[in-house]
Amino acid sequence: MRMTKSHWRRRTALLRRKSAAGDTAAALDLALDLLDGIQDRQGHSVVRRNSPYAVRLLQYAAEHGESRAATMLAYAYDVGQGIPRNVALAVKWYHRAIRQGENSAAANLATVYRDKGNLRRAHHWHLRAMKMGDGDAAVDTGYDYLYGIGVRKDLRLAQRMFQSALQSTNISQLGREEALYHLAVAEIDHGRARLAIPLLRTANKDGDYPEAASLLAEFESNTALTPCRCRRALNKNLRGHAKCPQHPTNGRFKATKRVC
Repeated sequence: MRMTKSHWRRRTALLRRKSAAGDTAAALDLALDLLDGIQDRQGHSVVRRNSPYAVRLLQYAAEHGESRAATMLAYAYDVGQGIPRNVALAVKWYHRAIRQGENSAAANLATVYRDKGNLRRAHHWHLRAMKMGDGDAAVDTGYDYLYGIGVRKDLRLAQRMFQSALQSTNISQLGREEALYHLAVAEIDHGRARLAIPLLRTANKDGDYPEAASLLAEFESNTALTPCRCRRALNKNLRGHAKCPQHPTNGRFKATKRVC
């Protein structure tokens, strides 16, 4: 059932009462509603954003053991959402959330170190997030091994990580397609280019992966294969990209502020 504005008002009032009574789960739910606000399908606000109050609720819930609240609080400090940006406090809360089993906190901590230029530590936390069950982090780890980013280059380990990502039940569709694409690139680099074709076709099944489509076109025209070696969804001005012949000015050696 679609919730109306009056339903949201009643929900917010109930969560406020429960939060005031010390219910940490309610405090987390209310914080998630208020952090960015809620809009209906027409774009009208049904829950007004109140990021500073949301952060206070996250702080309370995190201090009382809510692991997801710890992750969200860390992210708020990481990007300065509802509170002044403080990377040291972000790292502190990411570590606490990781100790409580939050794999997304480990993945986010990897991005903190990536953007600092500490690619070795970024790889460490990619690997940790993957071992905690994050399929998208397996893609990150495979990419690190494929190009030697923060770790010694290892083509076979890269392929194993991409296969692990494809077997994961905790991975985004975007991540699954990127695993297929970079697994195809790994096959090309391994001298088994023909094995890349079905992988590329599956990656571009929805017609939304132009890099895969471009490689398939090169196969069909029997021209030299020049795959894009950049991360799919990572801003090319950020660190963490391999050297790419198609994008020679990507952010492999640049120190830039994180974007979301």
